[in-house]
Amino acid sequence: MFRPGSLQSLFLSIALLGTLAQCSAPVIRAKDAEEWNTELKTRVFRTRKDIFPGFANQADQKEPLFKAGTLVKLRIESTPDWVKIRARRADSDQENTPGNVILYVFREDLESESSRGRPMIEEKLNQLVSPAN
Repeated sequence: MFRPGSLQSLFLSIALLGTLAQCSAPVIRAKDAEEWNTELKTRVFRTRKDIFPGFANQADQKEPLFKAGTLVKLRIESTPDWVKIRARRADSDQENTPGNVILYVFREDLESESSRGRPMIEEKLNQLVSPAN
């Protein structure tokens, strides 16, 4: 039985705080996402296939966001629940064109994939794009 002030209560509280802290941390740490985005800033990719919006809140799912062969630049965004990969045409300005989401990877997916993190995200991304430079 747990009593306030008991050793078991202390351990339970520490475990609960550790779990909550982990849940609020981004899937990819901010520093790692920033480094990855720095690497991506100079790279251009070519879409391997037509990429369509894959989410119900995006208006027209019959028109591809990017046709196969389109040159794109990528950006990584990470939150506590998911990683988003945005793509924009390589010839567009990032400030004026935030890009379209082409891939979501959820925390649960990463945890079920033995926490491979970036390599698993890159593997999924490589199914959509290939390096053009």
